[in-house]
Amino acid sequence: MLPKRLTNDQIYEIVKLAQAGTSIANIAKKLSLKKTTVYYHARSYCRKMTRLDLNLLTEIEQGYIIGFFLGDGSLNKGRKIPRYIVRFALDAKRDRDISRRLAQIFEKARKKVSIFTRQNTLIVKVSSKELVKYIQRYVKYKTNWRNQKEKKLITDKGWSPKFQYGVLAGMIDSDGHVHKHLGTEIKTVSSSIFKSILILLSNLGITAKIKRRKATENSYSKKTCYIIYIPSLEMRTYQDEIPSVKAARFLQVGYNVPRKLN
Repeated sequence: MLPKRLTNDQIYEIVKLAQAGTSIANIAKKLSLKKTTVYYHARSYCRKMTRLDLNLLTEIEQGYIIGFFLGDGSLNKGRKIPRYIVRFALDAKRDRDISRRLAQIFEKARKKVSIFTRQNTLIVKVSSKELVKYIQRYVKYKTNWRNQKEKKLITDKGWSPKFQYGVLAGMIDSDGHVHKHLGTEIKTVSSSIFKSILILLSNLGITAKIKRRKATENSYSKKTCYIIYIPSLEMRTYQDEIPSVKAARFLQVGYNVPRKLN
C-alpha cells in the first residue's frame, strides 16, 4: 500500500530535511506526517549511521577535532532522549574549505556528516556517541564568576607534539585569523582557552605575543578579549607541522582543497 499522497512542496521539504541529516522521526514530527510516509520519500537521502572509529585517524587529525571543537563546537546530548550530536559552526562564505577538511577527517573515521547552511553560518553536524565521549575526555565545561559555562581544555603533559600541533591547527581554523604574510591571530574571550593555548605554544616551542583588550562601551560583549599573535616567521618555521587550512590558503598557489594531514 502506497503512503499518503503529498504535494510537491511537502516532498521537497522532506528531502531537504533528510539531506540536512534530520532523522525520520523528527521530520515526521515537524511535518505532522506518519514515519512510514516520510521514509518512503526520504529513504534515498538518509545517511546510514556508522560507528566512528578514531583509531583510523592520525594523532594530528585527532587533535584537530579537539582544537576546532574548543573554538567553534557545541554538544547536544538531549535532556529527555539521548541525541549525541556535535555541531561545528563556520562562516558560510569563507570556510567551505574548512568544512570539507572536517568532513574528510570524519569520513576517514567511517562517520558520515551533514553540512548545511543556516543564515550566515555553515554547520557541520555529526551524530555520534563515540565522538561526544571522545571530546569530553579533553574538553570540560566550567562555570565562571558570571555563572556562565565556558569550555576548558584539559591539558596533559603526555600529549605527543603531533596531537598538540593538531589542536593548535584546529584552534586557528576556528577562532583564528591568518594574514597574507602568515602572521596569525587567535582571539578568545575565555581565560581558560587563552591559558590552554599558551601552554600548547610553550610545549611546542612556538613564540607568540599576547594582548588583553578590555571591552569598550559600544562592544556587544563586555568580556575581556585575549589575543595571541603568532608572528609570520614562526608560522613559516612550523608551516609543515601546523596543518591549518587557513594558513594553507596562502602557502599554495591555486589552493582549493585542504591538504592532507600527515
